[in-house]
Amino acid sequence: MSHSVEKIALKSSSPGTQRFLKVHKFKAAKAGPKVYMQAALHADEWPGLLTLQHLITQLIDLDKRDLLCGEIVIVPYANPIGMDQRLNGVVLGRHSFSAEGNFNRHWPDFSTVTKEQLDKNPQSSVEQYRQALREAVALLPTHTPLAQLKATLLALSIDADIVLDLHCDSQALVHIYANYRQRDESELLAQCMRSPIVLLEDEPGGSPFDAAHILPWIAVESSGCPVSCFTATVELRGFADVDDQLAAADAQGLLNFLAASDVVQIAVTDMIETKVLTTDLEAVDSVRATATGILCWTKQLGDWVEKGELVAQVVRLESDTPEQGRTAIYSRTQGMLFTTNIGKLVCEGDNVGKIAGTQILQNETGGGLLTL
Repeated sequence: MSHSVEKIALKSSSPGTQRFLKVHKFKAAKAGPKVYMQAALHADEWPGLLTLQHLITQLIDLDKRDLLCGEIVIVPYANPIGMDQRLNGVVLGRHSFSAEGNFNRHWPDFSTVTKEQLDKNPQSSVEQYRQALREAVALLPTHTPLAQLKATLLALSIDADIVLDLHCDSQALVHIYANYRQRDESELLAQCMRSPIVLLEDEPGGSPFDAAHILPWIAVESSGCPVSCFTATVELRGFADVDDQLAAADAQGLLNFLAASDVVQIAVTDMIETKVLTTDLEAVDSVRATATGILCWTKQLGDWVEKGELVAQVVRLESDTPEQGRTAIYSRTQGMLFTTNIGKLVCEGDNVGKIAGTQILQNETGGGLLTL
């Protein structure tokens, strides 16, 4: 059996408290890719937490039967800092209370590391690039709890062949963010996860966790070196979609993807053919509230909408005539409504939903993942 569990101590924010990560590692005797998975980097996004519990259970069983290949590293909760950020009983896990920003932004860009390795040796192998990346991660600052957490997660993941970061949206269909260079792998993952939406980008903006793993390879792709890490952000529906039935199905989807990626030696099971809309991230209509008030959707998640079609209304509570006190929200594109905001009291200009279309749009704050 190859399964081990490592406990990694983290900096504490106050006397008398402790923080640590638990890391499940499966290192098989058979050769194969290295896979890294984590959940809840945004610490108030919980579907992935339960999904990985189901997946770990299945992997332990497969490990006992010697059906694993390569290495699998799973961090079942990636952000104990954010999970501890409670205000009046509510976990606020998207941004750091220490004023260090969004937990999934401002990750290091190691492009200069691979470029320097290329300059040193134009014939560098993938392993030589990975060794350079490992050495660079080892030199990252760890002067704050968050800086140490980032360095720790990167030390576990930077040399992986596959990196999957599990998140969720407010209310949403399953959807996947990935790089356009990896469309085939992304669509395979979408089929396994029954995701109807794949959003591709070149560089998502904001330096999220997944970008830290692919940008170093993009930096040297002109040399003929393959982009040697498939990385994707998997959005497992919405905040409230946390139950054993969904988590078990999602774990099976991840297991099917591992089987298709030659990491586990099992037959793919419970696959349901899914019609996948693969489109550019910049073709997403970031739906904005047109007034301040109560948001009422006229369309449901998964609905196909036409450009200019009514998708929601905002009820203006201060209106003297309620039946006339509604402001319409129209779609700016033809496509699928795939996320909506769980909050119904909205302010004019709020991002309240997303529609995946096929035509590039000019979003007010840009098209990157950072702004969506």
